[in-house]
Amino acid sequence: MKHLAILVILSIIITTFSCTPDARLERREDKLEGAWEFDKAFYRSDWDLFRDNVIDDFRGDVIEFYGDYAAVYEDASENTFFDGEWEMFYQCEWDFVDDDEEVEFYLDMYFYDADNRESFAYFTSINLITKNKLNLKAHTRDGVYTFRLRKL
Repeated sequence: MKHLAILVILSIIITTFSCTPDARLERREDKLEGAWEFDKAFYRSDWDLFRDNVIDDFRGDVIEFYGDYAAVYEDASENTFFDGEWEMFYQCEWDFVDDDEEVEFYLDMYFYDADNRESFAYFTSINLITKNKLNLKAHTRDGVYTFRLRKL
């Protein structure tokens, strides 16, 4: 009985002080703030076996994320800036095999062309985010982009 009481107290302490997805989300948002340059970019069509290196389409492009959820995309090839906004969120899924909860983080970015009112967006899943590296996977209608960005 004594062991059961200790186990219950320990589980309450671990649950209380463990890292919640909301806290993890805030830390990722803090790491995202700043200017990021495309380091690598690949594209794989839904029907392709191998991916294509498409970094030339993104070379010199910079995305700057601000703490107020605003963003600016600098397109180096067109010498144009696109104002935008970003949103980071997570989704929890329960893994019944391992009896564990998996948390996946996502980053959605929306950019607007002030002259033509056309917009483009990236709906991405975050594979890695550190203070200097950001790896994203963006699903499109016809395939998947894989981006690696580095902080400037």
